[in-house]
Amino acid sequence: MGVTKPRSRRCGRGQRSVGVVDSPRRGCLIQFEDNSQFFVLWKDISPAAVPGDEPSCCVCAGNSRNPENSLVRCGKCGHAYHQRCHVPPPPGGAGPWSCRRCVFAVATKRGGALRRGPQARAMLRMKSALPYALGALDWDPPHLHNLQHCYCYCGGPGHWNLKMLQCCRCWQWFHEACTQCLSKPLLYGDRFYVFECSVCRGGAESVRRLPLRWVDVAHLLLYHLSVCCKKKYFDLEREILPFANSNWDALLLGPLSGTPRSERRGRLLGALSSHKE
Repeated sequence: MGVTKPRSRRCGRGQRSVGVVDSPRRGCLIQFEDNSQFFVLWKDISPAAVPGDEPSCCVCAGNSRNPENSLVRCGKCGHAYHQRCHVPPPPGGAGPWSCRRCVFAVATKRGGALRRGPQARAMLRMKSALPYALGALDWDPPHLHNLQHCYCYCGGPGHWNLKMLQCCRCWQWFHEACTQCLSKPLLYGDRFYVFECSVCRGGAESVRRLPLRWVDVAHLLLYHLSVCCKKKYFDLEREILPFANSNWDALLLGPLSGTPRSERRGRLLGALSSHKE
């Protein structure tokens, strides 16, 4: 598979070490001193070229070039890419250009990526293709996790229940922060959406909210609170109902959104009482 055992050596600045090295994906798993791990590409932890030095591609490390595959340097980070090594291929002209990594670093944000302006348009162009082979990923039977820990447009790690959307066509999972179609931030574990990614649509993403029942609302509230608070049991009066009222618009409840505040307690209590499992 091209994966080597973890190494206990330091890399770069800060307290971090290289874990599993994945040669086929040209990246490695970085482990920080708090034991958190993050998969990064080699090019993302390599220093940018020094001005005046002969540029080489940060993906293939070569410096050969021809009219059909020239080296193009990112105007933000200074890394150089062969046109065929970057997804999607950069233009070959001399105008300003930002690489995929830099565009995502600027455009992604909690609650959903930028939707307007030059960075949003640049991000949409980057999202026309995935920087990895989707068909080469090894998934579990429910299609929630893959062995490569590779998700979304960015190719980074993720967890399906931590604010991610699943495309209804390719089944890949996408981070909330990398999507540009959400009107409200996601709640943890919220799967009541029909989402189509930019790659499958060949353009802008599409998302549609599914109708919710009161039992769905109760389930969603409890799941979100359990992830945030890391406990199993919640008080209806002091925790569940106040959270629901303060996040009522963000829940996107459709026909249920018109429920008066005075009736919400009874509706939630009824759902909880009739679905104790």
